[in-house]
Amino acid sequence: MGQPNRQTFVSRVLLVISLVGLVLVVAWFAWAVIDVLLLGGLGVLVAVMLRTLAAPIARRTPLSKKSALGVVVLVLVLVLAGLSWLLVPEIIAQASQLIEQVEIGIEQLEAIAVERLGEEGLYNVIEGLNGQRLSLNYWFPQVFDTLTLTLSILGDSLFVLFTGLFVAFDPYLYRRGIISLIPPQGRNRANDVINAIVQGLRAWLLGRVISMVVVGLVTSLGLGLLNIPLALVLGLIAALLEFIPVLGPVLAAVPGILIAFTLSPVKALYVALFYLVLQQLEGNILTPIVQQRVVSLPPALGLSAVLAMGIVFGILGVLVATPFTVMVLITVRMLYLNERLDDIL
Repeated sequence: MGQPNRQTFVSRVLLVISLVGLVLVVAWFAWAVIDVLLLGGLGVLVAVMLRTLAAPIARRTPLSKKSALGVVVLVLVLVLAGLSWLLVPEIIAQASQLIEQVEIGIEQLEAIAVERLGEEGLYNVIEGLNGQRLSLNYWFPQVFDTLTLTLSILGDSLFVLFTGLFVAFDPYLYRRGIISLIPPQGRNRANDVINAIVQGLRAWLLGRVISMVVVGLVTSLGLGLLNIPLALVLGLIAALLEFIPVLGPVLAAVPGILIAFTLSPVKALYVALFYLVLQQLEGNILTPIVQQRVVSLPPALGLSAVLAMGIVFGILGVLVATPFTVMVLITVRMLYLNERLDDIL
């Protein structure tokens, strides 16, 4: 009797060790490809957005869901092409003006340097900088890093786009794949959780769109009142970058401040203060309230998730922090809290 029990115990220990090892290997692999997983999450958000836009078209027309999705993609491409055709010439013209103002600023700085250092001292400083910056060892790594970063961003964007398109055109293929990994007795529950997550992500996207529209309109109106050129374009940039939590509003302020600086330093200061006040109102009042109303996401939890994911995973973590938190919140609510309430009742 003792020998079979000992063999059974050893078999169970080996099974537990194997399972723990498998979990560790899967966790290590997931961590090694975490960037791909995060980009895939962004692709899922693109798919949810496309399906959400296509749903009313499919309901109100004889088109199928896939045909309605094709219409949405075509319309988005035409809108982006039209905006580029309308706005790019204005942006190029404004960039030329900005370069002229920067040249004037450099001349003013040079005059101040001559006054402080003298012509000989300034000449020595310029010669020292040229000796360093004209060397191939100085410029080649910077050019290479910039080119690599540009290609990386382009590749990541294409990956997210095509992932979103593939998932949007056949989401049930991926849903069946996920549900097939669940034991048969839990598949109905898993399907309910997936449906709830999709609805939650749609609500979150609606909240982001509301925030983007409000920020875009307020930015255009405020900069227009300050007589800043291209106020509408800057408002559009602010609206688009509003999708990126925390970092997006900061990036949106840069072109507005630079354009204001071409007018006068005082005007640039006013614009910087305007963006600062808008960012504080958006980050601490508008976005948390909208998210709480639309998806019942506690504001403090959303802000904490953005900060934590940003520290651990960088910009990709910031992009997926809030939708990931929504997914976890819905999953916990349906699989844990509801089960606990069912047990209590």
